[in-house]
Amino acid sequence: MNKTTHQKTTGVVAPAGKPGSAHKQAQYKLKELKHGLNLSDETMANAIGVTLPHMVVMLYGPPAKIPVKVAEKIAVLEAINTSRNGDPEIIEGSASIETQPFVSLRADQQELISLQKSLGLTHDDLARIAGIPRSRMMTYVYGRTRSIPVAVLDALRQVRDQKETSDNPYLFDAIKEMEGSLPEFIARWQARLNIKSDDLVETGKAMGVSKSTLLRWMAGDCSTRPSFVRKCLTALHEYEQGSARTSW
Repeated sequence: MNKTTHQKTTGVVAPAGKPGSAHKQAQYKLKELKHGLNLSDETMANAIGVTLPHMVVMLYGPPAKIPVKVAEKIAVLEAINTSRNGDPEIIEGSASIETQPFVSLRADQQELISLQKSLGLTHDDLARIAGIPRSRMMTYVYGRTRSIPVAVLDALRQVRDQKETSDNPYLFDAIKEMEGSLPEFIARWQARLNIKSDDLVETGKAMGVSKSTLLRWMAGDCSTRPSFVRKCLTALHEYEQGSARTSW
């Protein structure tokens, strides 16, 4: 029998050789999900509502049946992971966890995840926009409350609808800036600030980034998030204001 091992890009190795038991396959999927969401063992445990020792046993101990209530919470994480990967496929005619992950998501939770994905925001960004602690936002993301307050969704809808909030300067600006490439973003601000295109020291100072980061951006070899671009915009505006003051 072919004992070729399948390796995902996450680094989780699928069981090889004879097909494992359903419990073993479930354990493999759980590890794959953990890597896909980039969660620590402790964060994974909190997300599905089990203790850290229990989580460790589920991940690395002898394969065993997963309780129904825990499986339901795992299904929510699977739905989140699927939505982030841009593949929210639902196979009609099946209510299984594997083939219909969104069945476990409420409408308000689906909207929250969709807003986060469409705006390219981190969980910290979501919390700042809504004006709540990150820990509270995570309870909404993982469906650990009965509903998501309308005010939270309204704050995100406001950003989506191209409206700035007073406590989040440059957030929408950052989203708009990222519609182009990072090299274009840099060149545009160099021209605006009258910085020579080859003056990387002054450009990095103006943007508040290191020279190595700036070089990667200019080469177009990496991407970044609106949250980080927003920090750059804050630095750029401060640099511009400082230059204006010194010219008086």
